[in-house]
Amino acid sequence: MTDNLQKDSFSDLSQEEQALRYRALVDSMNDGFGIIDNEGMFTYVNTRFAAILGFKPKHMIGKQVNDFLDEKNRKIIKNNIRRRTEGQSTQYELEWTKSSGEQVPTIVSGAPLIGIDDQIQGSFAVVTDITEIKQSREALEESSEMMKRIFDESQIGIELFDKEGILITANKATLDIFGVSDVKQIIGFSLFDDPNVPNDIKAKLIRGEAVQYESEFDFNLVKEANLYETSRSGTIITDSFITPLGIDNNNELHGYLCQIHEKTEHRRTEEALEDTEKRYQLLAENVTDVIFTADLELNLTYVSTSVELLLGYTNVELDGMSLIELMSPESVWIAIKAIREALESEKDTDNIHPRGDQPPLVIQLKRKNGSLVWVEVTRTFIRDEHDTPIGVLGVARNIEERKLAEATLINSELKYRTLVDQSFQGIMIIQALPMSILFSNPAFAGFLNRSVEEVQSFTPEEIQSMIHPEDLVTVMNRLQELMAGEEPEPIPMTIRVFQNDGEMQWLEMFGRRVEFDGKSALQLVAMNVTDRLHAETRIRTQKERAMLYLDLMSHDFRNQLQIILGSTMVMESRLNDPDDRRILGQVVSAVERCQRMISKAKVTEPLMSVPLKPRKIAPTLEAVVMDQMEQHSDVDIAITLKASDAIVDADEFLGQLFINLIENAIEHNPKKERQIWVKLSKSGKGYEISVADNGSGISESLKKEIFDIARRYGGFGLHQSKQICDKYGGHISVRDRVGGKPDEGVEFIVWIPKSQVGNSK
Repeated sequence: MTDNLQKDSFSDLSQEEQALRYRALVDSMNDGFGIIDNEGMFTYVNTRFAAILGFKPKHMIGKQVNDFLDEKNRKIIKNNIRRRTEGQSTQYELEWTKSSGEQVPTIVSGAPLIGIDDQIQGSFAVVTDITEIKQSREALEESSEMMKRIFDESQIGIELFDKEGILITANKATLDIFGVSDVKQIIGFSLFDDPNVPNDIKAKLIRGEAVQYESEFDFNLVKEANLYETSRSGTIITDSFITPLGIDNNNELHGYLCQIHEKTEHRRTEEALEDTEKRYQLLAENVTDVIFTADLELNLTYVSTSVELLLGYTNVELDGMSLIELMSPESVWIAIKAIREALESEKDTDNIHPRGDQPPLVIQLKRKNGSLVWVEVTRTFIRDEHDTPIGVLGVARNIEERKLAEATLINSELKYRTLVDQSFQGIMIIQALPMSILFSNPAFAGFLNRSVEEVQSFTPEEIQSMIHPEDLVTVMNRLQELMAGEEPEPIPMTIRVFQNDGEMQWLEMFGRRVEFDGKSALQLVAMNVTDRLHAETRIRTQKERAMLYLDLMSHDFRNQLQIILGSTMVMESRLNDPDDRRILGQVVSAVERCQRMISKAKVTEPLMSVPLKPRKIAPTLEAVVMDQMEQHSDVDIAITLKASDAIVDADEFLGQLFINLIENAIEHNPKKERQIWVKLSKSGKGYEISVADNGSGISESLKKEIFDIARRYGGFGLHQSKQICDKYGGHISVRDRVGGKPDEGVEFIVWIPKSQVGNSK
């Protein structure tokens, strides 16, 4: 009931009020929105679209769409505009040229703009800025490349073993440490066959424990066991850190990551140790990451100088301060819980890990200025000689940009998921062999009158059964061509499908090959054109019928009227009775009126096919008034031009519009002294042309229905005038010439918008 009240309330609004409301809705969109005419000229852009390109709407309206594109993107939009003129909706990526000269990537979802006469008057499109998505993709690629470079260029040897301890890969530093020229020589080598790995270490690895140990590595043992070829000999000191990978809830092991650092004999001297200590001190003081130590109560005992870059405090200011004071309230509980769980785990002697025993924590720290910053903290326990935890060693890294990128990516994914789910286009992804539906949006499922879950559970047989038998071979051949790598057809494939109740629907469908979940698949985009095809059939039938009626009026009826008119002229010469001659005159007048109506209908036959061009109103209006004054010398017609330079987008029927209004005012004025007032004036973003008379006026009830074509109160001329006015984007209304005095005449007001080309003001 509420919906009905809202609809009734909305329907009571004038066309101008409705237009303002729709425009407000479009202007508040988060995405860009634009309308172009059939000449490729912007007739409307919303504020968001103009902002994407760095313009104001008024600087874009009236300009060609190609003015905002380079040569490459002009070719893209030219092809899509052509398809829209054929009635097709399109979606594609397009890069626009901003006012600054920069390129901005977008997704354009366009559709043809259909007028009330079902003619294409241009097209409109939703323009979505995808700059952030492209930047996120590039950041992800850069991150992957960085990880690869770290692996390849790391000075620490890195080895990756599978769950059986078989070597999968190793970096260059590993090859240098063990004197191997090619990684292929050691791939397949077993960690548990290495005689240089102590047995107790192997036992811990089998149990899934992380280990860190320093040992002598003997190359003679390698050669004796014929494990692999090496250019080195003798022994070296290595520091190895081996971490089990992928232990899940079922304690299933997926592999091992081994990090190896070589320590030569001279490194074990006091001088080497002191040098190493200084080196790490220098590293701690100069890296951007913050290195810190704290006791088990989380009171800071050391902080690197890099903390000033992160939090604004000097390391001296933080000496002895509690980490809890530096955390956000939510982060305090995260940190306390992590420390508690780690200490509880220490009670189990089998869970004692010397280093890296916990995953990183993501928390927020307070800056000196009160703002918060996201950090990722990796930490391990500092232990005494009995391997008992006595403190925490941690490294905090600023991840503010990463969190922002993650949030941006999530928002982008949500936006595009929403676009797909709410799209009026059906979108489906299918697997060719065996045929199955991997994804369907609600629109596609709705075409079949089914739920998304039902569509995605279709068997190959059910998929084939929903396609019309006459279209099945065509569909299957096209799908095979697409899977074979052929280019998608520019023209959609039109097929018939059956809903679950057996009703047939017509779909226009495009397809292309895509990657989905790492596999080749086909993406199908479809539009339900059943209603459109039915409407086209009805329109074609109605048009043929209308043309038949028009042809009958133009030839058969007019010929018969001519015969009647000729016969009455003969009869007039034979009649002497004044009453008979008066009645015969009425017949002649009625016949002549019929002929004029037929002529009017014939004149505007090509009305909707003639293009609009900028035209001046005043010359046309003056010519019509002068002609009417000559034809009706007994009528006093006054004309006032307050906007003599008015220009509107119109055609050759502009004069017919004025003729109809003036003739209507003359013919329906029963007074002996008939007066007509014609006035042209400016009104808002357009112009008003009013035609008033001193006749007997129109009742209030008739004013509301005079333009209703089903009631035909207004006569042919007024309905034809409304049709012309609608084509120009204007409107026509009626009111009392003198407010509150309907018996003193009526005034018809036509409003036509300013020309988008001819007016600079």
